[in-house]
Parts: sequence; C-alpha cells; structure tokens
Amino acid sequence: MLSAPVGEGHVAAARALATRMRALWPRAVVREVESTGSTARDAALARSYAATMRYVPGLYGVAYDALLHAPRAAAPFKAVSAARVGHDLAPLVEAERPDLVVSTYPMTTGGLAWLRRRGRLPARSVAVVTDMAVHPYWAWRDVDETWTLLESSREQALTVVPGADVRVAPAAVDVRFAPRDRHAARVDLGLPVVGFTVLVSGGSLGFGDVDTVVDAVLAAATADRPVRVVVLCGRNERLRRDLEARGLPETTLRAVGWTDRVPDLIAAGDVVLTTAGGVIATEALAVGRPVVFATPVAGHGRAGARLAEQAGLALACPRPVDVTATIARLAADPDAVAPLEARAAEFGVRDLDAALRELAGRVRTPAGRP
Repeated sequence: MLSAPVGEGHVAAARALATRMRALWPRAVVREVESTGSTARDAALARSYAATMRYVPGLYGVAYDALLHAPRAAAPFKAVSAARVGHDLAPLVEAERPDLVVSTYPMTTGGLAWLRRRGRLPARSVAVVTDMAVHPYWAWRDVDETWTLLESSREQALTVVPGADVRVAPAAVDVRFAPRDRHAARVDLGLPVVGFTVLVSGGSLGFGDVDTVVDAVLAAATADRPVRVVVLCGRNERLRRDLEARGLPETTLRAVGWTDRVPDLIAAGDVVLTTAGGVIATEALAVGRPVVFATPVAGHGRAGARLAEQAGLALACPRPVDVTATIARLAADPDAVAPLEARAAEFGVRDLDAALRELAGRVRTPAGRP
C-alpha cells in the first residue's frame, strides 16, 4: 500500500484501505509504505506543496489547470518523475515480491507504471484517486486499473489514457466515517444540541482563506437563527490561535487542533464546509452530511468543487458572500438540506469492502503461494 506524506489525504486513504484489507483478508500481509522511495524527495514535496498553497496558491492553480486542460503537455514531466520514483521504488518491490500494489499518490503510481513498462512489476497494480477531479498525473497507461470517485472523474481519466481500465469505486475512507445520530454526537462532544452547526475544514494544513470563510458563516446568523462554527485547524496552530484570540464563546466558535475525533465532529454538524476538498469531502459524504466548497483553493479544490456540484453531491460557493447566502438558506430551510443529505447518503452507502472483494478476484498469485 503506497502513499506519500504530502498533505494527509493520500495517507488517510491508504490507511483506510489497509485496515479494511486486513479485516477482509486475514491471511494476507499488508505493508503500508508512506514514501515515494526517497525521504529527501518526500520532504521536498511536502515543503514545496505547503509553501505554494500557503503563499502563492494562484501559481499552483495555474499549473494544475494547465495539466487538467492540456494533458499532452504533462507527458514529458510525467516521464521524468515516473522514472525517478520507479527507480527508487524498485528495491522495495523486488524485496517484497507483492501480489498486489495499491497507490493513493500520483507520483508513486507513476513509479509503478515505469516499473511495469520495464517488466519489473509482475504484481497487479491499482491507482486510487482521492480527489473528485483527475488530472494527468493520476492516470497512467501501464497501471492495471484506476479507481475514481465519479463517472465524470472516470471520463477525465479516459481522456488521458484512452482505453484504460478505469472504474468508479467507493471512496477510500476509514470505517469510523459512517452515518451517526447528530444529537448523540453533539452530546458526546459537549456541543449544544440546538442550533445550526457548520464544520469548517481547510484540510490537514488549514489551507484556504479560513478566517474569511468563518466570518462569512457567522454573518449568516440571526437573532432567532443561531449559527455555530466548529473549525478543524489541522496542523495549522497559527490558525487555531488566531481563531481563539477572537474571544468568542465556544457555543459560537470552536477551533479544534489536530484530533482523531473528526468522524464525531462531522456527525455533529449540519453541513461541512471545506476550502480544500479532497478526502474531507468524501469523509463527510460517507457520514451523510452535505458538503459545501467554500471559496475553494486553486487547483484541485476548484476542480473537485465543479465536479461534485455537477454530480449533485455538493454546493460550490466561490465568494464569501455566496457562503453567507448559502448557509443562511440552509439554516432557515430544512427542506433545502434534505436533498443534499439524501445524495450524500446515496454516495456514502457504496460498499468499499465489496469493491475490495472483487479486486481480490482479479489478483493472480504465483503457483505455490497462498
């Protein structure tokens, strides 16, 4: 199980899959590797991604959109990165001799494709896309199959690798992200059981203009329609401190640092707002909570927001004023929330374990190996 420590979403998806595999296949050995094969590269990727998204997100967005709309232009860059990652992953593959390799990070997937082209990867390979949108680095011709979240995502992948085996599959989320009673979740967390509660997330690193989004949500409150904001600050301690420094009561604004209670916090909310998209969106849908992409970050955030909204799974609010109007409407009208919850429940009920059982039937182990 291959992922990389660039953000938390890729790793979270890999861990969720590994946990489910161990439960389904108790005789199997499942090894999790959170690396592209080079610790120096891992660190550089993590630093550059965080710095770009924090200080020049527009640059990331331009590069992402260029790849998304001109996949052929990505080919030389893909070839170089695949060769380097494949070379570094080769010793691991040769030592483990796996029957199945699953990757949740685009560059490690490219490394697997490079190994396959050179006859150095006999195992079945699967690429799991963790975002709603698929850019060229996600899709590789020499990978046996690619899992996407939406039919529109599948179509994007097929424009990059026509004729490839691309399947719409359930989201790779931890089993703890499951439908739960909202009232009980609020009691467990010490949150008031009445009032409209909005969970805000900027991903594991607190990307996006979260402060502005919080202001936009609070602006939707009225005297007879209170709105409460709970913010997942992730590893962004500066964001948490800035929000706490506002001095608002926790019944109005609660800033939460790194926590393992995200499933409970999602269950306690009426709606989940995300500036980053990615795995937090699929986790919210798995719990059955509506998703709003609030001033989504450039690149994968905006691209995913478009596809999710087109699929009826989310609402996209490109400006803070749109956030305020949307939250005011949802807080005032339960009938406006109900269709979103129904679509979320429909998406979340898809059976990941069944998809893994089917995958097991496509894996061919060498003679003599169980």
